[in-house]
Amino acid sequence: MCILWGFTWMYLKISLEDMPIFKGLSIRFICAGVIFWIAYFINREKVRLSKDLKRVYALFTLFNFSLCYYLTYWGTKFVFSNLGAILWSLLPLCVAFMAHFYLPDDKLTKRKSAGMIIGLMGTILLFYNKDMLGQGQTSIGLLAILLSVVLAAWPNVNLKMQKNKINSYHLNAVGMTISGLIFLVFAMIFENQINIPLDGKNIFAIFFLTVPGTVVTWGIYIWLFNHLPVTQISYTAFYPPIIATFVGWVFLDEALPFLAILGSTFIILGGYLVSSPSRN
Repeated sequence: MCILWGFTWMYLKISLEDMPIFKGLSIRFICAGVIFWIAYFINREKVRLSKDLKRVYALFTLFNFSLCYYLTYWGTKFVFSNLGAILWSLLPLCVAFMAHFYLPDDKLTKRKSAGMIIGLMGTILLFYNKDMLGQGQTSIGLLAILLSVVLAAWPNVNLKMQKNKINSYHLNAVGMTISGLIFLVFAMIFENQINIPLDGKNIFAIFFLTVPGTVVTWGIYIWLFNHLPVTQISYTAFYPPIIATFVGWVFLDEALPFLAILGSTFIILGGYLVSSPSRN
């Protein structure tokens, strides 16, 4: 899952060169939703939606799959692809902070608090180097991705608050299908006159973002909530930046200045301290 998410950032950057955001997101999520529906019906496990589960579905649909993905796509247009992955490694910090107030077994410790401070310092260093981390509105791009990370934390915590087992196929099928249709409506309104380039590069980018980058990764991610603490699951956010940084450097010539590398290291270290097991 982490390896695939690491490569996803490169293909996201490639697709954004020619692909309209709403059309790209609608294709990605509608196709992924259809695949999840097929998997759900093959699995033959019926789902009864309680009031609490409906809230989980709504949060993942409107926040994670809709608003957060749009903000991430839009922000990545202006910054290096590896920075998106690096900023998303702040997710464990946001999750740990929210989990402290809502999950009795996930309280903040001195170790986690230190990790949050270190991660915040790293974020400040990234913004200090903002003019060397992309093209155009880099500051707004970084803020958009950062906002998406903060918004994504609450659905993760809310999901772990549920006592019932979550059906990964059904949650992803419902959430991604609805999100894909929402993006399709916006595409018809704002991007109706923009054509989708269907060359080999864009077709493969769409395929990778949809199947390995969405179906496989999100299928595993939601499934993990039935087996691991939420802060430990968010620990997975710290591996993709390492892969995305290497891939972006090799294939996209995305070289980070020293302070950005230092800031990225602080962010990843902060995520490690927050998510790794501690006796404190």
